[in-house]
Amino acid sequence: MTYVSKSIVSTIFKAFEGEAKAVQKARAIQDQAIQQALDVITLACDKPKAEFMKGNAKTNPARADIKGIFDGLVEKGFISKASGAQYQTAFWIAFETGVEFQRDLVNKKSDAKKDATPKAGKVTSTSRTDLDKTLSKALAQARMLGLTEFAAEMLDLCIESLDGFKETVLDK
Repeated sequence: MTYVSKSIVSTIFKAFEGEAKAVQKARAIQDQAIQQALDVITLACDKPKAEFMKGNAKTNPARADIKGIFDGLVEKGFISKASGAQYQTAFWIAFETGVEFQRDLVNKKSDAKKDATPKAGKVTSTSRTDLDKTLSKALAQARMLGLTEFAAEMLDLCIESLDGFKETVLDK
């Protein structure tokens, strides 16, 4: 460069790099928050997923809840209408295939179905409330798989072993 020094160019690049890192961090936090909604819907699913997902936002309360979230983000100007529709579709793909929410699942739909191996996730911190939520989710999963006897035995063990254990729905 003839007029602009390398140090000024470096400062410009570092400023843009900082923005890119901040956006990446914010998106990870957003996706984690959306994953919490996905966990709640997964736990609430008390029938085969195809049946649970039937209908649209006018006829299915679960679909209405999720549509409301993304429509609200659009109304607030946080995301575009196209992004809201894409994220909503990605949400239901993640639910149906048992993968974690990713905003670009629409583009990866075929790959998501091939690699639909559910992952439990890494535990970085926990509490007794978190344990109760996890066990409640495991109970719901066992029931969804038709393992009712196993779920009943597991529930008995939880009640006997953990003071005050109650099956819960994941809190928001």
